[in-house]
Amino acid sequence: MKERIIEEANKLLVEKGYNAFSYKNITEKIDIKTSSIHYHFPTKSDLGIAIIHKHQEAFEHTILKTNEKTPIEKINKLFLYYKRLVAEEKVCIVGALTSDINTLDEPLRKELLFFTDKIIQWTNSILEDGQNQKVFKILPNSELKAKQIIASLMAFAQFARIEKNTSDFESMTQMILEELIIK
Repeated sequence: MKERIIEEANKLLVEKGYNAFSYKNITEKIDIKTSSIHYHFPTKSDLGIAIIHKHQEAFEHTILKTNEKTPIEKINKLFLYYKRLVAEEKVCIVGALTSDINTLDEPLRKELLFFTDKIIQWTNSILEDGQNQKVFKILPNSELKAKQIIASLMAFAQFARIEKNTSDFESMTQMILEELIIK
């Protein structure tokens, strides 16, 4: 039951935003009492943290799965994650929670920051590997470039959702690659 609650809450979060859903919305989706949700997640912040942990697990699995891949394959895997979100008219968990950042409890904010840092670190490591292997151009600051890439992916996922247009997303990821790859 705990996993179903997390799964349904995650759907509501990326569809509506953190502050726009309640435990009551979850009960309507999976036909349980709010007391059952409170048993597993005493506060909404606890549920938010559990959702982030679920995304962290999937993210860590992706890192392990791509460990032996080339920097280009790794960055394409990153693009694929956002491409799937765009196809499903969703936004990433970081983008969904960031829109409500000023109202999040401190433990949830810290968990979001930790997860965001992991995403940036992995993206940065891809860029550094690409530079070391002479696949990517030398960057003056690969960590800032990693943040720029993630920010671009998040923003374009939002634009695609607003405009109901996925074609620009493909062009944008191609532009990012063209900026990085040594020809």
